[in-house]
Amino acid sequence: MKRFAVIAITLVCSLGVVAQVPKSKHVYVVALENRSYEHIVGNSNMPYLNSLFKKGTLATQFYANRHNSITNYFLLSSGVVPTANEATTSTYDVNNLVRRLMTLGLTYKVYAQSLPYTGYAGVRSGPYLKRHTALPYYTDMGNSTNEMKKLVSTDHLSSDTQNQALPNFGFITPDGYHDLHDCPNGETACEKLADGFMKSYIGPLLATSAFQPGGDGVLIVWFDEGNLTSDSRCSATVSSGCGGRVVVAMVGPKVKVDYKSTVTYHHEHILKTILMAMGETSSFPGLSSKVNPMSGFFVSTASTAGIVISSPTNGSTVGSPVHVVAKSGQAKITATKVYVDGVSRYAASGTSVDTYISMTSGSHHVTVKNWDSSGAITSSAVTFTVK
Repeated sequence: MKRFAVIAITLVCSLGVVAQVPKSKHVYVVALENRSYEHIVGNSNMPYLNSLFKKGTLATQFYANRHNSITNYFLLSSGVVPTANEATTSTYDVNNLVRRLMTLGLTYKVYAQSLPYTGYAGVRSGPYLKRHTALPYYTDMGNSTNEMKKLVSTDHLSSDTQNQALPNFGFITPDGYHDLHDCPNGETACEKLADGFMKSYIGPLLATSAFQPGGDGVLIVWFDEGNLTSDSRCSATVSSGCGGRVVVAMVGPKVKVDYKSTVTYHHEHILKTILMAMGETSSFPGLSSKVNPMSGFFVSTASTAGIVISSPTNGSTVGSPVHVVAKSGQAKITATKVYVDGVSRYAASGTSVDTYISMTSGSHHVTVKNWDSSGAITSSAVTFTVK
């Protein structure tokens, strides 16, 4: 009886803290492979990836559901596992991310490195692996010649980014040499290749207007499964976390900055979060219908007012070092941070900021954020030019 009481209390508490996932027309997932949390966080061979953790929110208790890749990709995109056969050429008629996006009238693409040609339906070609793409396995995409034209190479990601022609949703998958899956030249070289991919493709994506202050972009960095064998969470249930602790992080203007979430999550939580961000309200596929979204990753919309940035003013032209002055009228503030172009440059323990920060010539964004004793975040931003 005590066990059920604890479960009930936990459920009530978790439902009580659920916040709203902010709406977005620009959500992108980049998929990486087969490394546990302990191998990625703080890895000196992956400086760019680790820099993203400081710019957004990092899940410290995210557990992949199971082992083998295709299982986790299915759970991320449909909340069910129609097959565990990684050599399958079949497609599956289940409710899934593609179906929901199409119903919502939103655009999408799968960007796959080393894809031999647009719409390629084969299981593999060189380092390209279909099982790392997820979406072409569903009848909505895989059975449609027109929809399969949305399976394109990462060269298209570069051009779509440059031409401001990105879809509403993008699933970005490096090939087996760049996603940590295959390491013919050793672990160090493999890690550096993956980090180089992130910097080359994700860096420009994060420079687009959707990821600037006032934008609505959400980038999700996702690892499918871990590689440590000591995980104690294995059980018979598909949502147990048997696939090990992995890195999942989010970056975006409405995502908490330099924040670590300690809530336990699985792949279906990401699916729920993606769909809620993109406007879905009722039809959540598979296991995603039974879980809460990862709303704790986002800045609370109820507390976006309250910080007044008196210097520099929005649209002004100033000299360097820039005099940054801001104050919050809210009580119980435990920390204040100043971010310049998404990078933390100053921190204080009180409710006000009065400091000078050196900046290069050109346009800059300054965001000031407060944390209160409950963990809620208040944010305010200005854009200006340094002469």
